[in-house]
Amino acid sequence: MVHRNASISNETISREQTIAKLRKLARICKWATICITTALALGLLAVIAIDLLLILPGLSQGSCLQSVELQAGEGPCLAIIGTDAQAPLMLVAHDGHTAIGSLLMTCLALTIAISVRRLFFNIEKEGRPFDLECNQTLRRVGHLFLIGGVAVRLLGAVITGMILSGFGGSFTDAFVGQLFEPSMLFAGLIICLIASIFRYGYILQKQDDELL
Repeated sequence: MVHRNASISNETISREQTIAKLRKLARICKWATICITTALALGLLAVIAIDLLLILPGLSQGSCLQSVELQAGEGPCLAIIGTDAQAPLMLVAHDGHTAIGSLLMTCLALTIAISVRRLFFNIEKEGRPFDLECNQTLRRVGHLFLIGGVAVRLLGAVITGMILSGFGGSFTDAFVGQLFEPSMLFAGLIICLIASIFRYGYILQKQDDELL
């Protein structure tokens, strides 16, 4: 009996230490995600501020669509040029990617980072990875990756094509780049599968807690 009680005591201590280490790891990951989220948000705000304060005022006096080479050797890109030919608003890059699509991808990355921060926050708070809210958050992250792989660049191309048409350009010029992201689709599917496994882990853990 003494040996059995000592074993139970050691198991309890080991469980408490494991939970403490898990919370410490989740706290580190949470703050790392906060730093990434802050960097993404600042970068997004900087791009918006440059467009609003430097580029758009120059286009208000009159503008036209031109093919320009912003950097030597990169190839031409489609941009809206103001009458003073300064600070062009780039729409389609030399590789075919649209600026609006890249901006939407940044917004999606910011949303994913916020969701991941919430995931680590819940793990730190509850002290367990197999939690119903963690499972839902992980599944939401997977869905965001799937959306990013299928719809984001395509939506950016559609919006850019409408802008090009309004300036006398061709709607199809916005669709020359890669519209889908296979890597994000694959990552989204994997994350959704992991979320399904975590759901069963949550059920098993709940059953074990009820037995105890």
